[in-house]
Amino acid sequence: MIHTVRSGAQAEPDDIHVLEFARLLETLEPHLPISDAFEKDVPQRQGTWWSSQREHMVHWFTAQASLGSGAYTRSQPNFSARTTYNRLLAPAALLWIAEGLGEDAELVRSAADRARTELNARRRPGLVRSFLPWARIAPLAHELRHTSHSR
Repeated sequence: MIHTVRSGAQAEPDDIHVLEFARLLETLEPHLPISDAFEKDVPQRQGTWWSSQREHMVHWFTAQASLGSGAYTRSQPNFSARTTYNRLLAPAALLWIAEGLGEDAELVRSAADRARTELNARRRPGLVRSFLPWARIAPLAHELRHTSHSR
């Protein structure tokens, strides 16, 4: 079930608690063809410590529910998967999330192809999200949670 997360005074009905989303991401395959190919072609230049985008994203979404540490310290925990997704600056991770949740492969491939041609690395996450916005991710997450609970 997708839980509404309060963001200030406004309720976000399509949001998911970050810890619930992290648990869902943990069930996905660690390596997927489209996102792995993108990551090989357009690797993150620094700070890579993970063995897969699954490891990276489970850690990232889980850490949002804390005050963070080091360069990622925040004054308030963030419990919103929607906010976390929309702030994520790792295009390979965005592609992996969509691909892992079962988004249409041609759409994920189109997003990867477009981001791959963008020379400005800071624009790539926004380009990926223009193809794969949270409004597409949330229903996929909901459906996957529903089908995994039905088993």
